[in-house]
Amino acid sequence: MSTQRLDAPSDLGLPAGAWNAEPSSGRLEFAVKTMWGLATVRGRFERFEGQLEVQPDGARADLTIEAASFGTGHVKRDAHLRSGDFFDVSNHPTLSFTAAAITPRSDGDLTITGDLTVAGHDVRLQLPVSVTRGEQGRLHLSTTASVPRKKVGMTWNRGGMIRGDIHLTAELDLSPAAE
Repeated sequence: MSTQRLDAPSDLGLPAGAWNAEPSSGRLEFAVKTMWGLATVRGRFERFEGQLEVQPDGARADLTIEAASFGTGHVKRDAHLRSGDFFDVSNHPTLSFTAAAITPRSDGDLTITGDLTVAGHDVRLQLPVSVTRGEQGRLHLSTTASVPRKKVGMTWNRGGMIRGDIHLTAELDLSPAAE
């Protein structure tokens, strides 16, 4: 976990404490254009864990995703996506995002800058993160991002069928960590 130094938790608009992601209510999805841009393939990761910690001397956030836990609704395509042409899950069983900086925005939300690691390739992302407070100290974080496929090593593209960036959507519900 990386740490970004802050003057106080109030800088982020969040109380000091720790939260854990709830995979059962979260959503981690990807989408990419295929068939020369005529169709969109969508997938969803089912198994992941994430943490956010805000303390008076800094904040930390990370997310770890089980690489093989996705589905697109097509068994043969999923097998190919798990291969070395794409996620290479046998050599890289997890994807991860580790925050390098967490900064408040003027609208009360956050910008989280960090490194996304996919199949051994890192790409720095700057994510606009919407934060909603829920009941019993829960937080809901949501963001979207576009990632160039080549930056995460996904260069396979028979006949030029795959077009554009990978579009990521994350909706995470976080509950206060048990102390």
